Amino acid sequence: MHCPYCVSEIPDEALVCSVCRRDLFVIKPLLEKIAQLEAELATRPPAAAVDQGALPETDAVAQSATPEMAQPSPTADWRLALAAWLLPLAGLLLAHWLIVFVYDTKLIFLRVLALLLPLPFGFLFCRQVGTRMGWASAAAIVMAVAAVFGMSAVTGWLDQVPVMPQNMVEVREFIEFAVSIAFSFITGAWAAHWLQRRAALKAEQQAQAKLARGATVNGQKVADSLSRLNDVGSAVVGVATTAISIYTGLKDFLGN
Repeated sequence: MHCPYCVSEIPDEALVCSVCRRDLFVIKPLLEKIAQLEAELATRPPAAAVDQGALPETDAVAQSATPEMAQPSPTADWRLALAAWLLPLAGLLLAHWLIVFVYDTKLIFLRVLALLLPLPFGFLFCRQVGTRMGWASAAAIVMAVAAVFGMSAVTGWLDQVPVMPQNMVEVREFIEFAVSIAFSFITGAWAAHWLQRRAALKAEQQAQAKLARGATVNGQKVADSLSRLNDVGSAVVGVATTAISIYTGLKDFLGN
């Protein structure tokens, strides 16, 4: 079979394109249903077409839908993606310096900001790199670790204290703070990922509905079921990443 995004030849049983790394789990059943409908339309005898204009219209829809599905994904804008990665890192370091050293206020404000600031930038990052959640997750982890150690380096430089954690309690605090920042970024990236997949699925449903006109089999129920399943799964992942981010970021301030 050919990947509907980059038109690369891939095994029929593949669930992820080995070239563009796009997820085929949701789209593959729809493509199979569309292929089945096209085969039925191609094998129907001419006498079965009561309306002579129906079949050409359907063929035109198929021809117009297929190139759209086969278009390669837009090239990722890595400059904007890098900016979306650097801005929350710089913002967290600036916020740490202002909250801890300039205004000497409570650390909970820094923790809350660390939960909110990376989220929109994670969304922007994923919008620039497409549906590559692996890139977004790796970027989130590196950014979170850099932010935590950067804050520690600023504290060590200004207060003349060790930069690295000195005991297991400090190690745990480092890890939990980094996890809260990373999952906030990942939550934003997943929101962009979900919107992109939903838009692609909606386009496939519309193409399928047009191809199904005049056919003997209607795959709309299959598409609707897959859409609902995709929505539920995406919502569960989004809630889980948000809950982890909030828990790890505020657990010490909530008495846990």
